[in-house]
Order: sequence, then structure tokens, then C-alpha cells
Amino acid sequence: FTDTEEKTLKAVYEVLTVQRDFGNRSDRKLARLKYTVDNMGLAAFTAELEKRCGFALDAAKPYTFTARKDVTGWQQDYKGNWHYTIFIENGRVTDDEATALKTALLEVAETLTAAFRFTSNQNVMLTDIAAADKETISNILSKYHITTQQEGISALRKNSMACVALPTCPLALAEAQRYLPSFIDKAELLLNKHHLSANDIILRMTGCPNGCARPYAAEIGLTGTAAGEYNLYIGGDREGLRLNKLYKEKLKEDAVLEELDTLFGAYSNSKIEEETFGDFIVREKLVTHD
Repeated sequence: FTDTEEKTLKAVYEVLTVQRDFGNRSDRKLARLKYTVDNMGLAAFTAELEKRCGFALDAAKPYTFTARKDVTGWQQDYKGNWHYTIFIENGRVTDDEATALKTALLEVAETLTAAFRFTSNQNVMLTDIAAADKETISNILSKYHITTQQEGISALRKNSMACVALPTCPLALAEAQRYLPSFIDKAELLLNKHHLSANDIILRMTGCPNGCARPYAAEIGLTGTAAGEYNLYIGGDREGLRLNKLYKEKLKEDAVLEELDTLFGAYSNSKIEEETFGDFIVREKLVTHD
């Protein structure tokens, strides 16, 4: 490791220890790091982190986010190593009748030629694959039909995410993880109807308003309010810098799809060049931001 890499890993570790010691471990709804930072204040949090690290943090460097999606498939880094990102629907690694994803990943692990990273979009990256080992990994992915399956996934599905919801989460009021795949099937038909299938619209669904899959930071957010009913939020951006706003409340599936059909139609007919769905919603003042 370089000195910079060691310091980075040390800082990441100590962020976790600060959260462990100062985070709210008694109230699940307030247990996230953001609440710890809010309660301590950024200055106090930074001071505690630097004390534990044993060095001062560098000043923040300028960086502009232009997208927050995962780029699936093969990518090569500046060192010449290869990385393969697999879209994992709602973060569930399973074998099914179409693909043996769990078996494939186990076989990849047994080669000892790839590392595993889990992304904030619930996907898996096979990383640090030497050029000489790429064919081995590629053959495993092909053997279990992973490559073919990944190529057929729509842009909407790749940009979707759900929380575990029912029956796992006691806070859930409605389905999310088990329901979103079939809901995406129906939403895809609407996008095809309006010639928007290649559009990278970000859609997220949760089983309750707590929003563990970050629906409020999506272009389309659906949060469960009761069995089979969801609030519809629209108008977020693709960079994660603008929250969406409540558009309609307590909609059942047919009503949600009807609203999306109307919105997709308006977007297809009236969007300006390269305008995203969320930006169109805001420009048309379908929701308002303060």
C-alpha cells in the first residue's frame, strides 16, 4: 500500500468506529451515519475522526458527479486490469431457471483470480482481474448464461432498486423487493409504447416511507403506504443532487401505471434534446421545488 492508500483505509475504518460509538443504536429509524453527523455537527464529527485517524484530513477536492449508475459489463482500468459489473436485481444473488448466478459467483471465487465489490446500487463487481485471467472469468459467466442475461436487461431495470420490504422488514406496509420485477415488466411496456426504452430513467420502490432504497433521490419514487398502495414521487435528477416531490398519493398498481403512461407520453412528445425525465418534470412544473 502507498501512504495515501493506508490513510484512506484508516479513515474509512475510523468512520465506522465513530458511527459505532456515537450512532443511535436504540432507534432503527435514526441509526444511519447521516443522523450521527447531524447530531454531532460536521466540525465535531471531523475532529473526532481526525483524532482517531492520527492525521488531519485533506481539504475536499472538487469533483462533479455526472451520473450515479453502475456501468455493467467489462471495463478495463488504467493498470490494465479488468472488471465485470453484474446487475443484481434488488441485490438478491440466487440461482433460478434462467441463470445460475449464485453458482457462477462461487465458481469465480474458487479461481482466486477476482475480487468482489458490492456497489451502492446493489450490484456486484468482479474486480482486479488480470488480462491473462479474463478469459477464464468470461467463460464461467458464459457457461451459466450470465453474459447473455445481462445483455438483455432494459435500462429501466438496470436503474431500479427496491428495499427488502415484506415479509422480511417489520416496518414494511407494502411489497417492494418481491414485487418490483413484475412492476418493471409493465412499466417497460409503457416505455416501449412511447419510444423511451433506451432512456436511463431511475426508478426506486420501498415498502414504507422510511425509504431504505432511496426512492426520494430517484426520478420516479414509489413508497408503500398500505398493502398494494403507493405514493408516487417524481422530479428527482440523475446525479443525486435534487430530491423528488410527492405527485400522487395512495395509488394502486393500475393507477400508478396510468399516471406513468401519461407522464411518459408527455415526456416523449415535449422533451428537449438530451433532457432527462426528472428535468422535464421540473421544467414543466409538474412538481415544484422550493
